[in-house]
Amino acid sequence: MADWNRDTPWRQGDLLTAEAAAAFGLQHAGGQEQTIVIVATHDCDLAQSPESEPLVEVVVGSDIAKLDGNFTHAKTARKLHVELSGVPPCKAEFEATGKTRIGKTELAAFAPQVDVRLSHESLAIFQYWLASRYRRSAFPDEFERRLKDETKLAKKITKALEPHGAMIAGIFFDVDNGDENARVGEDDPYVLDIYVLHPAEPDFMAAEAAAQQAANEIQHAFRDKLFTPTRTWKYIELRFCEVISESVLTYQQFKMLKRWRLEHISLGNEPQQPVLAD
Repeated sequence: MADWNRDTPWRQGDLLTAEAAAAFGLQHAGGQEQTIVIVATHDCDLAQSPESEPLVEVVVGSDIAKLDGNFTHAKTARKLHVELSGVPPCKAEFEATGKTRIGKTELAAFAPQVDVRLSHESLAIFQYWLASRYRRSAFPDEFERRLKDETKLAKKITKALEPHGAMIAGIFFDVDNGDENARVGEDDPYVLDIYVLHPAEPDFMAAEAAAQQAANEIQHAFRDKLFTPTRTWKYIELRFCEVISESVLTYQQFKMLKRWRLEHISLGNEPQQPVLAD
């Protein structure tokens, strides 16, 4: 059996070969031919000896024919669609429930795939996705209730984003300027600022246009539902819905904003997170 040491060729984001996946009994429900297994453990932890850290976390995923834009760019914490570089390139789906662990000493007998791998950008997205499972943004229960149940605007936001897929990198909220306020009644609205983030590459203009279309639909939905009938804001006051590129978003904004994910996590489900952490 090969030794595992700090010079291991394995890195986070590396893919197991079909031979290695089969040896560990790792198989997606879709079958062995569709199975894609990726290393989730960080490089620093991979470098540790098997005596101190004996296991490697991997995610068992599958090859897919087409990316669903709702799952690209780590938009949800439960499922990720990502492109793999290679000849030819392929597409993969990973789910949080597909995580498992294998032994370092056993993995040392195999080398990573060399013909298919994550690009630098895709690796960063994979890392964001891994982190998002534990550092998701949370919003007050009452805000979530108003957005989802009282006004049904959560569905309107999702509907506005869906047609544009990977041209939208995410949507971010600033609720009450980051303050925690107890709001009571329809005449005590939360103040909401929305940023629709789009990638700068490969087609900046197309992505910006897609994000602007989504932003316009969101603005109209909020105004029609919560302002137009009474000429005063009810439940949630949308101050603006702004389009911004990944290349323009400042670090200060990144720290203060919270990503709104499609599964709508609220404070009733997990602890409050003070800033966007993914």
